Parts: sequence; structure tokens; C-alpha cells
Amino acid sequence: FQNAISRYCMVLFTALSVFLAPALAMADINLYERSGASLDFGLNLGAGVFSADSTDFGGNPDEDNTGWSEYYVMPILKGSYDTGEFGMFYGELAYAGARTLGDGDVANFTDGDSKGWESERAYVGWRSGRLFQSLGEDAIDISVGEQDFSIGDGFLIMDGQFDFKDGAYWLAPHSSFDQAAVVNINTQPVRGDLFYLKSDADQGDTELYGVNVEHVNETLGTVGASYLKITNSDYSNRDGMDVYSVRGQGTPFANLGASDLFLAGEYVYQGGGDDLDVDAHGWYGEAGYTFSNCPWSPTLSYRYAFFSGDEDDTSDYEAFDPLFYGFSRGWGTHYMGEIVGEYYLFNSNQKVHMVHLNALPTDKLSTGAIYYDFTLDEDTAGGNDHFAQEVNLYADYTVNDYLYLSAVFAYASPEDAAEELYGSDDMKLFQVAAFISF
Repeated sequence: FQNAISRYCMVLFTALSVFLAPALAMADINLYERSGASLDFGLNLGAGVFSADSTDFGGNPDEDNTGWSEYYVMPILKGSYDTGEFGMFYGELAYAGARTLGDGDVANFTDGDSKGWESERAYVGWRSGRLFQSLGEDAIDISVGEQDFSIGDGFLIMDGQFDFKDGAYWLAPHSSFDQAAVVNINTQPVRGDLFYLKSDADQGDTELYGVNVEHVNETLGTVGASYLKITNSDYSNRDGMDVYSVRGQGTPFANLGASDLFLAGEYVYQGGGDDLDVDAHGWYGEAGYTFSNCPWSPTLSYRYAFFSGDEDDTSDYEAFDPLFYGFSRGWGTHYMGEIVGEYYLFNSNQKVHMVHLNALPTDKLSTGAIYYDFTLDEDTAGGNDHFAQEVNLYADYTVNDYLYLSAVFAYASPEDAAEELYGSDDMKLFQVAAFISF
């Protein structure tokens, strides 16, 4: 009965979205604008319905079939004041309310009683505008407060929260860091960031500071390097940990006529530590090719990702800590697998092969299929390392500038390691979601 109500609510939400989104977006959301000062109001809405069969690969008979729904609403207030000669001051306030209904998600991060309101963004900042014209427009950008921050494509730093306290784990309306101070220096082609970040309690109240430097070429892509120092965390492996990262992303052979070839990769080393002797690493490499002259412009890509696990017979702590990774370039980046990646393995102690085919039947519709093969870096107690294989089929539809719909079917087959830890049944998951933003 609860699942039927959830599905009805989702259908109603989507129907209302189709009719109301254009009307909402056409409304006057600029509240004030005069003499360089501006105040704007925005609203983000999200809803999703989820249904899973053979939960925990059949290893949890009491919850073999799981159904739940998630919702969130986020009003946003943005303000700015352009001084002209001395740059622009700006700020933002956002508050999000979220809820989970039904059985709760597959991993039991949330249940039917998970709900709550929480601040999402509250920060102020200043951009230099034309003040340092020799360095370029807005060469300096300084911001302080609760805000989003990311490095590269989010392999390591992107999402400062885990979204299980207040519901809507999968929709994940919360991504900001509770406290952040960021200095962006944008002098093309080289840019950089100096930053201090503190996560909320669901990420261990982790505090760190760091530096990020990038070289940006609009045609060939971006290469960069970062250093982070974690100064405090509730997680013992993080205290005092040093993190080094190098990465690259783009079309490096575009000048040779291969603009359809996309390459990306990042390597991260984690060492040091106050409580544990950390010695861990993780990396990924990806290559994709778009057949731009073919109907639907299909893109075929392959990625291999590695995240070290902890060996029992050494004194070092070798399990890679994924820190604050996030969803950036689409499906599989960097939540790998809508079943395994979202609810069972979390970018540590695993090796993943991914093959991804995407096609664009229309300008508004994106469809695709992804195959994953998951292996553990360190075996289970029974000596098994092959965890599972998974296939995701998805369709994303952009109704208009304000409404976005998504549907995914996922099928995961357990291998020896998953069978040892959970069960031996194939697991299936279907989910549909709608998002409004204006």
C-alpha cells in the first residue's frame, strides 16, 4: 500500500511539473534590482520512486522486495552588489527539506521516518571584476561560509555530505561543506584554489586545508595537481593524513584532428596520519570516442578504476579513503553502479571495469547502457575477490529548461565475494526521478 502511494505521488509530482515548471520559471523571480544591487529567488524540487527485488542479493529474506520514495524542496535566495570599480560582492542562502517514505533505501541509510530540514548554503564572497585588469576579469574570487566546492570531476572532492540524516539519500540534495573558505585565482591559462573545508557529522566532521593548481586549454583540456592536509576528523584514518593528486581531462589530440577522442584520469596517494600509518592509493583511467558523424552521435567509453584495500598482515593502513567524491560527468562518475556503487561498495578496496555506451536520439533525450565488473582488491575472509557484475540501462529527458526526468533499470549478478557476504540471487532495481530548477 505504501509503495502504491509513493508511485501515485511520483506520477502526480511529474504531471504537475510538466504544467507548472514553465509557469514558475516565467514568474518574476528577480526580487530587487537597482544601482548595481540584485536579489533573486530560486527553487529546486526533486522526487524519486525506487523499487528493488532480491535485496542484499537475496541475503535478507525479511526485506527481499524493497520500495521507497524520496522528495526534497530547496528554496534559494541569491544577492549581489556590483561596485563597478572595486568588484562585486555576492552571497547565497539555501535551505533544503527532504524526506524518505516507504521501506527506506536498500542500504538502510534511510527509512520511512527519515526527514528533516537543514541549511544547505550560507556564504558571502567577493569577485575582483576589472580591479586587476592585467590579470583578467574576475581574476580573484574569495568566498567564506557554507558552500559547494569541487576539484576536477569530483573523483576526490565534490560532495561534503552523505545525505542519510534527513532522508533522500539517492536524490542527495545536500552537497555543501558546513564551513569553507576558498580563494580562487583565475589567471588563464593557469588557475588555482586555496581552501579550507569542514564537512558535517555524516562525514566525520572532517577538517582539511589544501591547494589546487590547474592548466586549462579550452581545446585540449585541463591538467592539474592538488595537495590536501586533514587536520581533524572523527575517523581515525583521516587524522593527519596527507593527500596528493594529479589528473588530466579533455581532448588532447584535438589539434591532430581527433577531437572526438576524450581522455581522463586521476591518481591519488594518501599517506601519513596521526593515529594510523596510512599508505593507500586510488586511480582511474578513461578513454571515450564519440562517433559524431553517425546517427544519434553514440559515444563508447571504457574506464578502469582501482582503490586499494587494507592488507591484514601489514602495520600500514592501506584502505583508500574516497573522501568527498561526487556525481559530475554523468552516470558512472564517480558512483559506479546504481546497485553496487550506491549501496555496497564505496570506492575503496575495489577494482572496476566499466564499459559505457551513450546515444542521443534527440536533443532532449539521452539514453545509454553501462556494464560493470567489480573485484575486491583484498579478498574476503573466505578468500574470494570477484564481487559482482552489473548492467545499468538509463534514459534522461530534458522536458524544458526547468524540468528534467530520469529513469534507470539496474541488474546486478553476485559473484563469489558477494555471495559470501550477502546472498546468491540476482538483484534488480528500477528508479524514476524528476527535478525542477528555476
